[in-house]
Amino acid sequence: MRVTRRDASDGRGGRSLDTLDSKILEILQRDGRISYREVGRRLGVSEGTIRSRANRMQSDGVVTFAAIADPMKMGYRVMAFFLLQVKVGYQQSAIDALTEWPEITYISACIGRADLYVQVVCTDHDQLWSLLSERFADVEGVEHVETFQEIKMHKVSYVYPVTGMSSEAAGPTQE
Repeated sequence: MRVTRRDASDGRGGRSLDTLDSKILEILQRDGRISYREVGRRLGVSEGTIRSRANRMQSDGVVTFAAIADPMKMGYRVMAFFLLQVKVGYQQSAIDALTEWPEITYISACIGRADLYVQVVCTDHDQLWSLLSERFADVEGVEHVETFQEIKMHKVSYVYPVTGMSSEAAGPTQE
């Protein structure tokens, strides 16, 4: 009988996070500029272990390091989102066209009353009006646009609860 580490899959072809990965990720989500040395100190492991784990999570696409800007402090005064209904067969071409717009900060495909969810930032209401009255009309396949303007953000978070713990987190397996 021997004890081995199980390399658990997340069901999507990637690796699941073990307990240490999850703890590293929790710390990095709250402060992406923290040194690996400090993370290691907090978790009681070496800086090299943290670096290796963080690099693996980055190469696996689990984490991306980015600077998040505050659009209001950058001169954008209007934030809005749209629910778009798109003709069958035109969804990808609409996505391709819309992803080129610099005002659009987020697009996702949906099911339900809308086909696409689109977030935008605009410098003013005139720019928002231009999007609604002129530019959406030029996107082939867009049949209906429902608009919502955000008037105050109460929570903006890019911190996600860490899930996907592998069975390794429960301890070693026996073979």
